[in-house]
Amino acid sequence: MGLGLAMVLILLFTLLMGFMVVQAMFAARKWREVIADGDREALSDQLENTFEAWRNTRPPRGMPPVDWRALHTAAIVAADRDRGRVSLIADPDVRVVAGSRVEVGSIATVARRAAVRMAERLFYDVPYVQFREVQVDVYTEYRTPGGASESMCVLSARATRATVTGVDWDAEIDDLLGDWQVAEAHGDVGVDPDADALISEAEVAAVRAAEEALRSTPERDRHS
Repeated sequence: MGLGLAMVLILLFTLLMGFMVVQAMFAARKWREVIADGDREALSDQLENTFEAWRNTRPPRGMPPVDWRALHTAAIVAADRDRGRVSLIADPDVRVVAGSRVEVGSIATVARRAAVRMAERLFYDVPYVQFREVQVDVYTEYRTPGGASESMCVLSARATRATVTGVDWDAEIDDLLGDWQVAEAHGDVGVDPDADALISEAEVAAVRAAEEALRSTPERDRHS
């Protein structure tokens, strides 16, 4: 009796696991299909869910804490099926050395590292999404003499999937960025990330407006 019951329980458990696997496969296929069909809302949800999942994981071994904090600030600027653009906020790499706070990495250095790590994740770590090109805009925040909080874009980097295919992501950052399109701040003069942008918020808004207008048009009027 005991052996028979154990076999029944094992069979039920196996069936349950099989059902869950099949459900997950169907869900994954559905996500891929709606994103491939250009559903921007689904894409935005997937990106937000992925960013949140990254925030809840432990940092990779050897990654400076300041780089990990920058990745936690990832926010979607604009995205479609083939292109993704995000922004980050970075700080200089300041650490306590022999009891004193020492800047061991400038904001430019941190921005370059964070941009590369973010691009790597956008290309390979967003489920159901296969961006062909990405743009990462890195900002820094500071206080004005009057006490107001301001931000400045210190780096804007673009890369294509073809450019990064087969690269060694553990190589020197300068070597990795060598084939990318990169604009960096000079002194107090920041970068305009919308100059020659991969994809702008206005572009996405215009497409969304057109889609909304199409959905609100009666079916009989679409073919008239």
